[in-house]
Amino acid sequence: MMNDRLRAAGEAILLLVLSAVMSNIGFASLIAVAPLMFFAIRYGRKAGSVLIAAGFFLDLVITGMSGGLFTAGKLGASVLLIDMFIPLSLSAAGIVWLATKGQNVMKRLFMTLFPSVLLALACVAFFYSDRALLDSLRVLFEDAFAALAGPVLEFVLPGVDMSVIVYAALLTVLSLVLPVVLCGVCASCFIFETALHSRESGWEEKVMRLEYSPDAVWGFIISWALVLLLRFISAPLLLELAVINVAGIWTVIYAVEGFSVLFARIRRRSPMVRSMTLLIIVLLLGTLVPGINFIVLIGLPLIGVLESFFDLKKLGGIDYEDHS
Repeated sequence: MMNDRLRAAGEAILLLVLSAVMSNIGFASLIAVAPLMFFAIRYGRKAGSVLIAAGFFLDLVITGMSGGLFTAGKLGASVLLIDMFIPLSLSAAGIVWLATKGQNVMKRLFMTLFPSVLLALACVAFFYSDRALLDSLRVLFEDAFAALAGPVLEFVLPGVDMSVIVYAALLTVLSLVLPVVLCGVCASCFIFETALHSRESGWEEKVMRLEYSPDAVWGFIISWALVLLLRFISAPLLLELAVINVAGIWTVIYAVEGFSVLFARIRRRSPMVRSMTLLIIVLLLGTLVPGINFIVLIGLPLIGVLESFFDLKKLGGIDYEDHS
């Protein structure tokens, strides 16, 4: 019994360290929760959820202490809240994913986003209740952005108005925050599920057979129609950001189905190809290769949407049942 506890403690510490390291490495931070989810494979969902929570608090302490944010008053606390938005969202999503085992994929993905939406609404209410704090944050980020990118922008665009660039960059970030969180959730949960089912002979076929309800495609169509509509009518900025985020969420949702279609087509010709191998290739192409990344980002959701109308898997000669 003691040996089992020591082994569990050792594994937990190792996974916490790995997650903490990944949290500070670029895009790896989006899947930093995946190692913590692995703990649930051997020790159950409750233990996995506890470790995910512990990982978040470890990340919170490291971030707060390294930036001196714990002692920087209300402004420091606000910066810490912004810094921890994605880690908190991903941690909550990991716990929700573990708790919703057995439900269909689309429902689980939307449920994993629910804590992020609540947190985003709380942040909006908090910052809009204190406009002075919001202005201080804007100045802080503008100074930080100018220090990092100012010399390059001055060289490329002499005399550029830095405040305009910062405002545009901020709007871009706010427009993509929930889709980015969902990308991290999808990647982390897929890695976890692949590890969980690694010994099952039918796992790769299950990935091939993922399918949404045909009616769900209207969520994608309507959300992007609203984005286009807002180009022609005046609307509050917060509403525009909300609509773009919703459209981005549906885009990621259908990128998941597009990945399934792509894997099914490739698997039919090359039966030895694994879904995890394809995921790694897609992630590398989508994040590191200029030009190709645009094709990946547009192509996968488009394939997923077309699957709803044309049944591309059956056109590829693949028999499947709904396993979503």
